[in-house]
Parts: sequence; C-alpha cells; structure tokens
Amino acid sequence: MIVSLLALPRPTADDYYYYSDTTTDPAYTAGLIIGLLFFYFLMIAVAFVVTGIMWAGVFKKAGHAKWKAFVPFYSQWMLVKIAGRPESHFWLQFIPYAGIYWAVCTLNDISKSFGKDAAYTVGLVFIPVVFASMLSYGEAQYRGPSYMSAEQKMYAQHYGQQFPGQQFPGQPGATQQYGAPTYAAQVPAQQAYGQPQDPNTQDPKQNPYGSGPTQ
Repeated sequence: MIVSLLALPRPTADDYYYYSDTTTDPAYTAGLIIGLLFFYFLMIAVAFVVTGIMWAGVFKKAGHAKWKAFVPFYSQWMLVKIAGRPESHFWLQFIPYAGIYWAVCTLNDISKSFGKDAAYTVGLVFIPVVFASMLSYGEAQYRGPSYMSAEQKMYAQHYGQQFPGQQFPGQPGATQQYGAPTYAAQVPAQQAYGQPQDPNTQDPKQNPYGSGPTQ
C-alpha cells in the first residue's frame, strides 16, 4: 500500500503554474465591475433625460420652467404641486410598497388636472412614455390643480361651489379657482351701481326729477 502511494507522480512547478493561470485575474475583475457600473449609470442618465422630455410640456402648460422636469426628485416634487396635493405627499412616495399608492394618486390628479379620466391614469402608470408625452405635446390644457382636501370637498358640497374642470352656467369653457364664489347671475336690464339712469329708459309715469308721480 505504502509502496503504491509512493509510486504516484508528485506535482511539479509546472503544475502549480497551470493552476494559477486558471484563476480569475484581479485586474480583469476590476475592469469588468467598472464597466458594469458605467453602463448602469449611463442607463440611469438616459432614463432621467427621457423622463424630462416627456414631462417638460406638462410643466410648461402648468406655468413652470421646462428645466425642472429634468432634475431628479425635484421633478416629482413639482408634479405633486401641479396636481395640487400637499407637499407631504411627496415624502409618502418613498415608503416601501405604500409609496406606489401615493405615486398613482398623484398621477391620477395630474390626469384630472388636464381633463382626463381614470383610464388615462392607467396609461400613465403602465405606459408613461406615451401618455405623458400626449399630455405634454397634445391638445390637453391644464385646468388647475384637481386635488381637493376634505375641507375643500365639504365646503364645495355645502355651498355648491364649482372647482376647476367645471363650467359656469352660460359661460362655456370658463373655470373657477379654489374658494372663489360663483357670481354667475347676470341682470342685463339692471343699472350699474353709481351710474345715472338713461332718460330714454325711464318709466313715463315717473317724474324725471324724482318728486313723485307725474300729474
């Protein structure tokens, strides 16, 4: 037994050299990691540029500078403000899992702010490149923030106020801002305050000097 073990060939220096060549070169590994990181950050930069292009028109229609759509995180902050939601809702979007709900709610209010329905929100969630670009460069116009707090909803229900997206009676296309009372009643025949009455429209039985009925 011992003689058979001694008869086995022993590894030589050439064998060790062969084993070392089969291992991974540290320089090659480092270069591969750097290349992957560069590709990763390049894809992120492209994603931010594409996102800025597709939302830039929305920012312009809402009265904001286009460059704000290209700034990471700040653009999402501005979308929350365009929708009319409280600023705290921006931070709620960073909550794991629950943040998805707040992000979808913001997109839904963006849709309503441009006169769109819930079906359009589905498009913004699943195909944002197409539907956000349609909002930015299509014919949809910004009608003002659509989000209403609980107090605003209660005020609207109690006083019958009209909010953005609704029209005044007899005034097609006109919208109303938050908290502004509706003065839609018009009396064409009523004389404006402080203006003298036209003599041609006076009652023939009324004394022009205001001293009582004519004789």
